[in-house]
Amino acid sequence: MTGLRRYIAVRILLLLFVIFCIMTIMFGLIKFMPGDPTTVFFDSNYSQEMIERQKKQWGLTDPLVVQYLHYLKNMATFDFGNSFFQIQPVRQIVLSKLLNTTVMMVPALILSCVLGTFLGAAAGWRRGSMFESATVTTSLFLRSAPSFFVGILVLMIFCYKLRWLPSGGMTTPGSTAGFWSTIFSLDFLKHLILPTLVLTSREITGPTMLLRTSMLEVKGSEFLDLLRAKGLPEFHIIRHATRNALIPLVTYIAVMTGLTFQGQVLLEIIFAWPGIGREIVTALNDLDYPVAQGAFYLMSLTILAMNFVADLLYGFIDPRITYD
Repeated sequence: MTGLRRYIAVRILLLLFVIFCIMTIMFGLIKFMPGDPTTVFFDSNYSQEMIERQKKQWGLTDPLVVQYLHYLKNMATFDFGNSFFQIQPVRQIVLSKLLNTTVMMVPALILSCVLGTFLGAAAGWRRGSMFESATVTTSLFLRSAPSFFVGILVLMIFCYKLRWLPSGGMTTPGSTAGFWSTIFSLDFLKHLILPTLVLTSREITGPTMLLRTSMLEVKGSEFLDLLRAKGLPEFHIIRHATRNALIPLVTYIAVMTGLTFQGQVLLEIIFAWPGIGREIVTALNDLDYPVAQGAFYLMSLTILAMNFVADLLYGFIDPRITYD
C-alpha cells in the first residue's frame, strides 16, 4: 500500500470514529434535554393506556440501549424519520434548507477567498506600505464588528432608507417558481446581495490576514532569490511566492466553511433566509428533535468532509509534501 493510500485509509477510519462520537453525543443531548415532545400529540381525550401504546409504537418504551442501536442504524442510513410538526420526511426538509444555505454561502466564500488572497498577498509583499496599513486596519475593524450589527445596519441603509433592495427572504412573497428557476432569476439576486455583502465583509478578513502573514514568511525564501537571478519579472515572482503561501489557507478555508455554517444562523434570522440555521432554531424551539438531529448530523458531515478534502489538497499545492 502506497503512502497516499495508507494515509487515506487511516483518515477514513478516523472520520468514521469521529462520526460515531458525534452521533453518540447528539443522542445523549437530545435524549436528556428537558421537555417531552410527545406531549404535543396527546390531549385530555387520550387515556394513559392509549399514550403508553403510542409510545411503545414509537419505540420510546424500549431500553435505552435498544433505542441507541436503532438510532445509530437510522443515522448511518440517513433515515431521520418524519418531522413532528411539518409531517414531512426530515431528509427532505433538511436537504432543502441546506441547499438554501449553500446558495447564500458559496458566493460569499468565493468572494472572500479570491479577494482575501489578492489583498493578503499584496499586503504581505508590500510590507510597511500604506496599502498594508489600510488592509490590516480595515480587516481588524471588520473582524471585530458583530455580524448581527452589520446586518441590521445594512438593512436600515439599503432597505428602509434608500429602498434599493428587499429586506429579507429568498424571493418576493407569492413567488411559485422552482428552486433552479429561482436562483437564476433577477429577483433572487436582489435578495442575495445584502446577505452576501455582510457575510463577505466578515469572512474576507481571515484569508486576508492569513495570506499576509504567510507571505511575510515566504518572502525571504531562497528560491525567490533564485527566480530573481534568472531574471523573472516581479509579477511571476509574486505568483510563485503566493502559491507557496497558500498552504495554510487551504486548511483555513475548510475551517472557515464550518464556522460559516455555525455563524450564519443570525444572518438567516435577520434576513429571513429559509436556511438550515434558521430551521435548527425553529426545530429546537418546537422540540422537533428529528429535524434538529438531521440538521446537526448533515452539518457535521459537511464540515468533516471539507477538512478531509483540505488534507488531500496539500500534496497537490506543494510538491514537497508527501504521504510516506
